[in-house]
Amino acid sequence: MNKTFIALALGLSATAATAQSAVTIFGVVDVDAARYKLNGVSKALVGSSGHLPSLLGFHGTEDLGGGYIAGFWLESTLLGDTGGGLGAAGGALTFNRRSTVGLATPWGEVRMGRENAATFWNHIVYDPFNGSGPGSALNTTIGSGGNGSASANPPSAVSVGNSVSYRWGYAPNSQSYLGRGFFGHVMHAFSETSAGAPAVGRYTGARVGYAKERFHGAVAYAVSRGPGSYNAAPGLRHQEFNLGASYDFGFARLMAHGGFNKTDVADTRYTHWGVGAVIPVGAGKIPVSYRRVSRDNAAGSGARQLAVGYVHALSKRTSVYTTISRLENRGGDTFTFRGGNGGTSGLAGGGSGTGYDIGITHRF
Repeated sequence: MNKTFIALALGLSATAATAQSAVTIFGVVDVDAARYKLNGVSKALVGSSGHLPSLLGFHGTEDLGGGYIAGFWLESTLLGDTGGGLGAAGGALTFNRRSTVGLATPWGEVRMGRENAATFWNHIVYDPFNGSGPGSALNTTIGSGGNGSASANPPSAVSVGNSVSYRWGYAPNSQSYLGRGFFGHVMHAFSETSAGAPAVGRYTGARVGYAKERFHGAVAYAVSRGPGSYNAAPGLRHQEFNLGASYDFGFARLMAHGGFNKTDVADTRYTHWGVGAVIPVGAGKIPVSYRRVSRDNAAGSGARQLAVGYVHALSKRTSVYTTISRLENRGGDTFTFRGGNGGTSGLAGGGSGTGYDIGITHRF
């Protein structure tokens, strides 16, 4: 249960409106037992984030009156299997998932800091597996190997720091996928390199969409500068475009998702698409998806993935789940079971194989 601490400001002047502040502690602990086999190599492990990303965070808002609301958000990756994080200091907990402060107005919200890239959210919202576990769409959309952050996607494919963003159509200080009606998110991250140096880390992107009742759809595009990957030149330009939509028919929520990413170097364009569904069954649900990705080279490289799972709700906060996924590379490509947020298999990409797990998720 969220632990919320409420404090009322004391009214320091006669003209100031009384401000209300709220700070919330929240998190997810998700641990799974998994087995992966790819290209003839197998591995069994206890992992993290098989269904939802394990995390620990704090967020808060202050009502300033007149439609103005200040807010902050600090969110750290948590590896449920070890108790560590993904920080640079030997697995220490750092607020690498999100660290922002912002001001919401009647005309939208401005915020600054580190958060998920505007182009990242469609990979999660239109994935029945929430970007986690053996069936994650991230295995093929921004996965390790041929399509990972060391090649056609820059490090800014997931999160960017040193950013300034403007959002409309969202609740103040909310996550960037929760828009209603017409919504949008424009974002720029500074490289913070010296004048004349390659602009590594610079990111400019936007996501716009529409959501009402059972329908949700969005499109996103970004240009960023990553490290030299296909050649020695740092500051290599990367482009990413993606879009997706979902509709809840009652018997199932159907979704589709596609896009491309590329650099200015020949043969580095990857095009991906996928379809999926979340089917309610009593106290549980069945996520299922099929995905394909192809590269524009002579070998016709790429991969395909088929995944199905089951999630059973024991309560509003606790669920048990299982997933099985089949991943097949072609043309010598090197995709692997990347998962999300520490859920990686750790296997080198290539060939074909299967991943499956069983786990438990608890939200608080």
